[in-house]
Amino acid sequence: MAADWSSLPFDLVCTIALKLETFEDFIYFSVVCRSWNHASSLIKHQWRASPAVPWLLLAENTNKEPKSARKFFNLENNKCYKFNLPEMVEARCWGSVHGWLVMVDYDLNVQLFNPITKARIYFPSAKLFFPYPNNKEHFDDYEDYIEWFLCFFLVKFIVVKISSGEFVIMVLYDWPKHLAFARHGDHSWTKVVSRNGPDAGIGITDVTSVNENVFALYNDGAVLHWNVKEFGGCGFVKPVNYCPSQFEIFEELEKGLHKIYLVKSDKQLLMILRKKEDVLNVELTDYGYDFVHRTIDFQVYRFNSQDRKWEEIQDFGDVALIVGNNSSMSVSVASSKSMQQSCIYFTDDEYDTLLLIEREEWA
Repeated sequence: MAADWSSLPFDLVCTIALKLETFEDFIYFSVVCRSWNHASSLIKHQWRASPAVPWLLLAENTNKEPKSARKFFNLENNKCYKFNLPEMVEARCWGSVHGWLVMVDYDLNVQLFNPITKARIYFPSAKLFFPYPNNKEHFDDYEDYIEWFLCFFLVKFIVVKISSGEFVIMVLYDWPKHLAFARHGDHSWTKVVSRNGPDAGIGITDVTSVNENVFALYNDGAVLHWNVKEFGGCGFVKPVNYCPSQFEIFEELEKGLHKIYLVKSDKQLLMILRKKEDVLNVELTDYGYDFVHRTIDFQVYRFNSQDRKWEEIQDFGDVALIVGNNSSMSVSVASSKSMQQSCIYFTDDEYDTLLLIEREEWA
């Protein structure tokens, strides 16, 4: 006699759902029957996916698909999943290792959004970074300004987990000047005081966390850090110098033709240097860009806490590194079917140049 899964005690069904580890399992669980779907809808705000190989969020395709349809690609099984997500229409998104997306819409609302459970966590508005300018001559209209704000002014969002179910959003904006953070319930953003002195213009390029410490990487190799206990309240946080500049790593590189990322891997800090080259000139003088890049090489450095220096390494263990315009992360290859040891997977984060090329093609 076949088992009647729908007759299981409701509390037991909810307990089972909370023990599921992957997005796929949670999705399959929710479509078994009506009672299981109801249980998954009730506990979706509590459910957390286990760390795994990230899914790729594909670009909006409004020509062939409904505007609210978004596709996700699973690298482990080469399958694509389509979801009806009207919440994400025309919003810019940044991924994280925790299963949440940072989403900023055209009204500049900032929220953590889980595309599987549709749970939301709200944060202060992005309007607090840079209000609509009084001098409007550089923009055709308000929509033109918003497009510039989302694609150029907001550089990168990073999600930091500070306790079970509690997150802090870090934002790099108005490059290379500013870094700020907020937690759920804040009414404003807390600014992180940058470096002072002649190198104050050196930009912050990435952020990560190890245990209770948050680390900010500058594009000259310097690292500053502060403790998560300083996340309470708004105002200013002044980080502590953790690693001095190492200009010798970057002095032979052509300016603008490299990018660096900061990754936590097994409680150690890694710096990934991505080298680029010009491959095509595009006349986009109205916006001040006339180049297109491609990636040609990577170098990986491990932080030596005793000497307080970056040391180049060739083998970074049984992990794969994933970098791009999202939260940088490492993935254990032992828990993956597709990732290879000591390999780097990256997304092309030349978002501004790609957007400008698209705008030129539309003209």
